[in-house]
Amino acid sequence: MHTAVPHRNSAGEEKDSAPVRIAFPWLLHLRWGAVAAQVLLALIAFFFLEINLPYLIISGILAFEIITNFLFVFLKRKETPLAEQIFILAMFLDTALLSLLLYYSGGPMNPFTFLYLVHITLGAILMPPGWSWSLAFFTLACYAALFFLPGEGSLSQACHLEPGLLKAMSDPLKIHLQGMWVAFAITAFFIVFFVSRIQEALSRHQKTLADLQAEKTKSEKMASLATLAAGAAHEFSTPLSTIAVAAGEILHALRKNNQGNFPELLADVTLIRDQVRRCKDILFHLAADAGEHLGDAFTDFSLDELMGNILPSFPGHLKNQIHYSNRASGLLVRMPLRTLCRVVRGLIQNALDAGPSAPVLVECRQDAARLYIEVTDNGSGMAPELVARAAEPFFTTKKPGKGLGLGLFLAKSAAERFGGGLTLISEPGKGSKVTIFFALQQIKATAPEVFHG
Repeated sequence: MHTAVPHRNSAGEEKDSAPVRIAFPWLLHLRWGAVAAQVLLALIAFFFLEINLPYLIISGILAFEIITNFLFVFLKRKETPLAEQIFILAMFLDTALLSLLLYYSGGPMNPFTFLYLVHITLGAILMPPGWSWSLAFFTLACYAALFFLPGEGSLSQACHLEPGLLKAMSDPLKIHLQGMWVAFAITAFFIVFFVSRIQEALSRHQKTLADLQAEKTKSEKMASLATLAAGAAHEFSTPLSTIAVAAGEILHALRKNNQGNFPELLADVTLIRDQVRRCKDILFHLAADAGEHLGDAFTDFSLDELMGNILPSFPGHLKNQIHYSNRASGLLVRMPLRTLCRVVRGLIQNALDAGPSAPVLVECRQDAARLYIEVTDNGSGMAPELVARAAEPFFTTKKPGKGLGLGLFLAKSAAERFGGGLTLISEPGKGSKVTIFFALQQIKATAPEVFHG
């Protein structure tokens, strides 16, 4: 929306929003222009037209406008926070001052009554819808008052509509004068209505552009991550293969020649081969999560089978901390199994890191539209500002070397590819709950047809 809503900083102080900072200089330009035009008209009327006006009262109104203008200029140069209420007050004040000037210079017969439309248009563009409508009705009331209040001075008395004068007028002139206010009211209504709608449409368009820009930025990050993963896989593939071959030859030689005389050495070589295999698996999944599935086929599996592939990857003492419950046991999903294992394993590992000695709860459930996998820990929790950034790529609260800050980002990206997303609920001292969810329409496996003979 186009409303200028003030916000507060961390200390609770109210600050003006960007729309107010943009609108206020234009309001000052309007006020200075109005003062200059009013002074010029008053001088022309006094020296050239010989019109008898209450110049003392008009001078007082102009002086008040000039003083308030200097006050606003002073506040602007001092970079004083300009609350939205000050801007709204200035708009209503200007309308009231214009009404006073019109009242003392001809009333409704003054041709400059059209300046009311300038205030209404400016208010519709720069003020919240509720206040712009209020300004429009206030302006209509001020204009209507010019028709009924008695005039001041010879010119005003001749131009203001006394009841007897109104009855003595011809019908066409009477209709013209009475229709001026009606026409003004209709014009004001259309200005506020259509300008407000245009502002709302522009606001929606700007939001759409911002969402598209966010998606573009996310896609660029994903492309960068895919490039990083592909480069890492290429660079590490050769040395890892060499290490695997060398470890295999050493293992073969030890088993053939030493006949079990060096069990510790055999265990170390076996460990090297296992870790090399794990490194290759990590590179595979990093590339898969960053972009394509790289041959990770869609398979049908249950959630129990999913956890059956994940839990053995944890050491025994950590595995005992994981408490798994499945409230969607009858669900059969069709997804890339290895990719989903990688995502859920990462969430569980994050939970274990948050509470090294506390239990981690893993719960699967579903409703009519989604499958949910929740991972809850009893760790130290996170502050709101950290929760807001937790799913950003390469953002981590862990110590250097303990993680790249990609776990939640990759989990969210994988879930979004299947119509879902990720939510994180965390409070300091109360642990965290991470939930990834998927659209059942996109992941639910279709039961095979059964043919009866």
